[in-house]
Amino acid sequence: MREMAEFEKLTDIFKATEESLLASFFGPRPSANCLVAHTDDQPGVPVAYIMWFHNYSSFLDKRGLYLEDLYVQPAHRGRGLGKMALKHLARLAIEQGCGRFEWTVLDWNQNAIDFYKYLGADVLPEWRIVRVTGQALHRLAA
Repeated sequence: MREMAEFEKLTDIFKATEESLLASFFGPRPSANCLVAHTDDQPGVPVAYIMWFHNYSSFLDKRGLYLEDLYVQPAHRGRGLGKMALKHLARLAIEQGCGRFEWTVLDWNQNAIDFYKYLGADVLPEWRIVRVTGQALHRLAA
């Protein structure tokens, strides 16, 4: 995860620790799901991961599957790990009756955008992420 934060130039907001992740994934109310991939030549050494959770669409009246993270180490890209991860989550979305499977992509990550389009995904240029964090969140709540 730290490697992904470095790749996305977001280490300044990276706060995850081993303890916090254990609570998030294995606590009494898990926040998300995660799969870690390794290669046959490096068993037990993570080279990629995906993290997802469910959201909900009021218009579809169905839950959706939201991909929070998909990361493959640069040395292991081009081997099909990303495609395999997305196919796995698409099958999971169908099995669980989800109305959609979605995620975000940074506008400067053209390789990822092209890859997602190649797999049949639509990149929605008219939608913008709205986010409130930190002190702004506290001010809004006050």
